[in-house]
Amino acid sequence: MKLYRIQARYKEIYIDKMLEAENDKAALETFSNGVNSGEIKGIDEGFYKADRVYITFEEVDRNVTTTTSVKETSAGVQMGQPGIAAEQSNA
Repeated sequence: MKLYRIQARYKEIYIDKMLEAENDKAALETFSNGVNSGEIKGIDEGFYKADRVYITFEEVDRNVTTTTSVKETSAGVQMGQPGIAAEQSNA
């Protein structure tokens, strides 16, 4: 079984679900069935247009963190190396 993360936005509702499936098609079918049955629920977001559907999905490595929260990440987290390093002036 593979692990998938599926995110969907529709009618101002955001759904973010991790699930196991044999392949991509099975993952999307499981997600769709879960949403239709009410097992998978979303949260009100109110950001995207209500007349469009946005779906992203990816196979996830079980040994890598794929989600973040404000509890795990602080503001101003440095990513990568700085482009310019501050140095003492020769003047």
